[in-house]
Amino acid sequence: MKVRLLTLAFGFLLVAGTAYAGPTPGGADADGDTVENAFDNCTAVSNATQTDTDHNGCGNICDVTCDFDGDLIVGGPDYLQLGMNFNMSVPAGTAGDCDGDGIVGGPDILAMGMEFNMSPGPSGITNAQCDPTSCLCTPQ
Repeated sequence: MKVRLLTLAFGFLLVAGTAYAGPTPGGADADGDTVENAFDNCTAVSNATQTDTDHNGCGNICDVTCDFDGDLIVGGPDYLQLGMNFNMSVPAGTAGDCDGDGIVGGPDILAMGMEFNMSPGPSGITNAQCDPTSCLCTPQ
């Protein structure tokens, strides 16, 4: 009797657990990179390799590198930080260093100009840890 009850309970859990297993193949591909939107870490720009160096759920091609104040948009406060540290050595990727070389200079101004008023994303990857609109993930 116990074995039959355990088998029934396990079978119910197995069926309940597979009722929704996430997106299924065969969906739309808005950017034409052969990766469906539901699995695409950058749905706005074609990026077949899906490279995501910082593992934030948003592909490198959709990341912004000049958002130093963390407000998810490259704007005036970020430009001020770059200006205050111009021609100085700073920790790579911070305080105005958009290109990650540790020196705030001309290439950083160019990068900021290209990213000005931009925010990261969007990503098609959705799960409990990641917000696809901001490309922010909570580390596990």
